[in-house]
Amino acid sequence: MIRRPLRLFSIDLAARGFGFVLLDAKLGLLDWGFSNVSADDDETFMARVRAKIERNAPTALVLENFAPVEEKATALRRLGLLMEFAHEHRIGTCQVSRKVVEGVLGVRRKDEIAKALALKFPVLQSRVPPERERWMDEDDRMHIFDALSFAVAIANPVVEPLNVQ
Repeated sequence: MIRRPLRLFSIDLAARGFGFVLLDAKLGLLDWGFSNVSADDDETFMARVRAKIERNAPTALVLENFAPVEEKATALRRLGLLMEFAHEHRIGTCQVSRKVVEGVLGVRRKDEIAKALALKFPVLQSRVPPERERWMDEDDRMHIFDALSFAVAIANPVVEPLNVQ
């Protein structure tokens, strides 16, 4: 049996859509972005995810492991859709908690995580969102870094913590 190299398609579910990255163990970061999808349009959501998965043939789908709370009802519903899709198409799945990400990267705040990942993946330097004030909505670009953090935690769980200067 020929083993394919690890190719992770990681998704961070958000209220207004999803951030995604495609990380290949040998080729590095291949694709990233944010897709706007209405919270009540699961059909469009799945069509966009399906197209990316079919085009990129990942070996695993990486998702956040989060507590099922009422505020995340849309994310929980879509998580179920993704898990079902992965099972039907024989794609591996991994779920990663934020605590694991923090341990692997050695930083806690989301803005620090984004900066640390931009150092490791310089192509994303221009995508690092500015620090936000508490009253501001989260920048959609942050979901790209969240998705990347999940993939990095799976692809390389035993790494030296990244230092943010």
